[in-house]
Amino acid sequence: MSRSFYLARCLIALMGEWSIPIVIGIALGTVLSTWQLVEVADLIESTFSHSMQSVVESCAASTDPPDNSSPPASGTGSPVADAGGETG
Repeated sequence: MSRSFYLARCLIALMGEWSIPIVIGIALGTVLSTWQLVEVADLIESTFSHSMQSVVESCAASTDPPDNSSPPASGTGSPVADAGGETG
């Protein structure tokens, strides 16, 4: 009986010595990892916003009118088959 009582006292003393540092370490680790996750989330949000802004700027319509004008008409009339234009 005295041997089991001695073992129980040793375990309780060991838990008393190590419980405070373990609790402090767990709390500190939780705080630091949460802070790091918040920083990474902010960085990802910033990068995503910047890339989306780049996409919006590249897709924005230009203020210049498009150059859709047709080529000037020639004064020769309709194209003739076998004259280097259409094939008939």
